[in-house]
Amino acid sequence: MKISVEDKQGLFKSLKVEVEGEIVKSALNEVYEYLKANAQVEGFRRGKAPMWIIRAKFKEYIEEEVGKKVANATLESAIRESGLKPVADVYLEEVKLQELEQKVNYSVSFEVPPEFELANLEGLEVEIEKMEFNEDLVKERIEEILEEHVIWEPVEREIREGDLVVIDYKVEDLESGETTEGETSGILGAKTFREEIEKELLGKREGDSFVIDSLTLYDEEGEPAGKARVEIKIKSVKEKHLPELTDDFAKELGLGETWTQAEEKVREEVKAELEDIRKALVEEAVAEKLIQMHNFDVPQTLVQREISHLVQIRVSALSQWGIDPKYVDYRSLAQELAPQAHSNVKLRLILEKYALEKNIQVQEDEMEKKLQEISQQYGRSVQELKEFFQREGLLHVLEEDIKREKAFYDIVSKAVVKEKEEKDENT
Repeated sequence: MKISVEDKQGLFKSLKVEVEGEIVKSALNEVYEYLKANAQVEGFRRGKAPMWIIRAKFKEYIEEEVGKKVANATLESAIRESGLKPVADVYLEEVKLQELEQKVNYSVSFEVPPEFELANLEGLEVEIEKMEFNEDLVKERIEEILEEHVIWEPVEREIREGDLVVIDYKVEDLESGETTEGETSGILGAKTFREEIEKELLGKREGDSFVIDSLTLYDEEGEPAGKARVEIKIKSVKEKHLPELTDDFAKELGLGETWTQAEEKVREEVKAELEDIRKALVEEAVAEKLIQMHNFDVPQTLVQREISHLVQIRVSALSQWGIDPKYVDYRSLAQELAPQAHSNVKLRLILEKYALEKNIQVQEDEMEKKLQEISQQYGRSVQELKEFFQREGLLHVLEEDIKREKAFYDIVSKAVVKEKEEKDENT
């Protein structure tokens, strides 16, 4: 086997492989036997066509299938011999079969990890806002509680941004003619409706209807997926009202018999949570500092995977709010989440390198603890999860997650945290 490597754009590499001998012969025989038994050739019964006709008629198929079989059999060792490490998908780009010589040439492309040096992370300095208890924190928490218990009341007026709008819809795919009908709702300005639909909704009232004759549909990758005619009728319009801070509201929350008691419990919770808030700020500051300190190319295949993952999480959250995924603007969501995806991938690569250089290992009890956390999250037993990860060959993925986690908290534990005093605007 002969291999050669070529640099491509960014972190992509092209691996060219030449294979000859028994592997190619075996792949050829396997494909020939399959075609001889199954190929449909006009004028011959199945399995009776001469091999020379089969070779001529199915030349491209033979080249492709033999190439795939040879690549499957040799790719792992070819990559190992090249010294490269793909970070994600490997793409088979070209296959050439020289049948008489029993030789196959194929090329694949993939991205490799970026090469970079870790900055000095001992005593990493980060700065956060000084966290001290004050009554403003209590007020903020009460505002959050009010938002969590918001009341949507019907209104008889034109729709404004921030209103909750319930609609009936009918969507006709202009290519297939397939129609879909249903009811959905969304808050204007929260990107729960497509931009084109929001523009039409603003200023209209309950009972109004409108048609968008040609709305571009997008798939989950944000690519155009046809056009649709959309009919919409507005069923109801509601505006947001926050609950009043009464004794009844305190009882509803289970925080006491009076609002005074409830407020005191909220105050105690805020004091208890303050250290957790500070810890989260430190972790966020450390993550941002790590990303800023390192400058290297990030594999785009990993970024695209992360974007898809983040989009799925966002769409799932919107679905829980009753938003029909059909009306989610996947392209806008992907664009919005791209910077976060880029940062997430970059941070993972930094932590992986740190874990490697510090020889961070995962102990059995740490693996068990992580499985316990996942089991509580998904409502499955630890044994079930362990068997699943083993069956799917994913235990190493879980192990790498734990290593990155340990690497991050090791850096955080050594960080020097400075707290910024709030400036007095009067000075």
